[in-house]
This record gives sequence, C-alpha cells and structure tokens, in this order.
Amino acid sequence: MPSDTTPVTDLASKEVFTADGARVGRVIDVLVDLEADAPVALALSDVDEGTVGGLPSGAAGVRVPFRLVRGVGDVIVLTSAAHEAALPLPGGRGGGSGFGADDGDGSPDWDAPTDGGDASTGDDPIV
Repeated sequence: MPSDTTPVTDLASKEVFTADGARVGRVIDVLVDLEADAPVALALSDVDEGTVGGLPSGAAGVRVPFRLVRGVGDVIVLTSAAHEAALPLPGGRGGGSGFGADDGDGSPDWDAPTDGGDASTGDDPIV
C-alpha cells in the first residue's frame, strides 16, 4: 500500500512551483512544530523574484506556510500564487541562507513567531 507521507528530509533541495507552473525557489529548510509533530513552513532560497515579487535587500529567501503545499513529488507544488504567500527570510543574500544563522549572540536567528499561533488549531504563526 502506498504511503501519503513524505519524510521532511526528502524535501531538501526540491524545487517549488505555483499551481500554474511558475518557479518559486528551492527548499533549504523546513520549519517544524515539534509539539504538533507537523511542518509549519518551507524556507526557500534561489528565489525567482519575478514570481514572488521584489525582496527586501536583506532577505536571504522566502518562507511559505506549509498549509499552501498542494503536493510533493519530484517537485513541490503550491495551492496559491507565491507573491500572495511568500514572506522574506532574515539574513543577507551574500553568504549562507540566513535562515537559522547565528547573529553573533550564540543562538540561531530563526525569526521565531511571536503572536502565539497554535498549529493544533490551524493558526499559522508564520503568517
């Protein structure tokens, strides 16, 4: 019997496209709610700015709420247009991804949500 689950590690480096076939970017990380044991968002780099719109100069890429993932196969397909869902990732464009990078205080800079969203109720703390 085929499984409808995909390990999070299998998402690394997959290309992400909108439902109409426009390329968004490449997965560099997955945000996971450890309490709910569920993915929250995809972090993307190598972003096609024509698809997502202009990014702030300090953005390392974008993050897309996982609830917008329509399907996962050889690529990941989103349910909506990327410019409506993609949020800038912190960090510079020059070096690493900036996502989870150490900002000098010894702790990762995850740009953690602060509004207290609860994945168990369907509230996405990222958006």
